[in-house]
Amino acid sequence: MDIKISRNSVSNTNDFEGYATERLEHFFEYYPFIQSFKIFLRGKKHPTKKVKLQLRLKGKDVFASAKGDHHHDAFDAALVKIKSQLARYKTDRYKAA
Repeated sequence: MDIKISRNSVSNTNDFEGYATERLEHFFEYYPFIQSFKIFLRGKKHPTKKVKLQLRLKGKDVFASAKGDHHHDAFDAALVKIKSQLARYKTDRYKAA
């Protein structure tokens, strides 16, 4: 499990790191083809916060970004987008023969 969080001097990062790690552990268990997650946080002083996710799969990179009032909300919205992309990737890659 490889999770990297890049931030632009965001406060309460330990809280967010724990939250992100807890949420992403499920993805590593359910989708064994995931190699790593990268999380980019932006918008410390801006009213809307932005989270970008980069997911490394076997042979492919998947990206998703979302905005929200807080980084936690934006992270959850980006995870919904990633989940749909992972389901599509899993169906295409691992079809029953």
